[in-house]
Amino acid sequence: MDGLRLPPVIEEVGDPADDSTDLKLDDPDMEEQLTTEEKEVLEEKDGKEVEAPDGEKEQEERAKEDKAEEGQEEEEEGMDPLTEEQDLEELRSQVLQLLLELGEAREVSQKHEEGVRELRGLLEDERLASAHQAESFTRQIQRLQAQLRSVQEEMVSLQEEKESELAEAQEELREAQEEVLELQQAAEEAAGERENDIASLQEELCRLRAELQRLHAATQEYELEITTLRAELAMKSQRREEERREGE
Repeated sequence: MDGLRLPPVIEEVGDPADDSTDLKLDDPDMEEQLTTEEKEVLEEKDGKEVEAPDGEKEQEERAKEDKAEEGQEEEEEGMDPLTEEQDLEELRSQVLQLLLELGEAREVSQKHEEGVRELRGLLEDERLASAHQAESFTRQIQRLQAQLRSVQEEMVSLQEEKESELAEAQEELREAQEEVLELQQAAEEAAGERENDIASLQEELCRLRAELQRLHAATQEYELEITTLRAELAMKSQRREEERREGE
């Protein structure tokens, strides 16, 4: 991440800061020679780590460059060499400059660390939110899966019930069709038997009609014979009556 990389200031002044620390540790006389005001400045920079304004920093850098140029000019002009006090003063100035840069680097590093901690907090919050969201989604998915299983079981139960009802209806339809076929066969058989009965009855009727005609003809013959016999009997009775009368 870009926020985690140290700025160029830290990378550039890291070694001088270490050198200043080494100077403070390896040369205790140098630390004793610092004035009280310089010690207060150092303690204030180390304790509070106040960032120097950009304008002041630029002025100090320019002053440092001017001093270096003046030193070079003095050497070029053949002036007297620097005294030990001037060397110490220059060294103090360099130490102060390095300490200022170290304080700035610490301030920037602290800001970056705060940014990193803040980013880590945001990432942790995001992770927790994602975990809660994933847990919520998991519960919703489990609830939906349970509902889906319930609906599927209900559909299977309804399908089995419908299949059972359909099988019963098909069985009833088959039985009804068989019964209709049986009734049709019985009706056809009854119709055939009825036709046979009608034909038999018609034959019997014809026979009875012929017998009736024969009997009717015989009756007429019998009636004619009876009439003839009655006439003969009447004639015989009349003769006997006449003969009886004649005998008297």
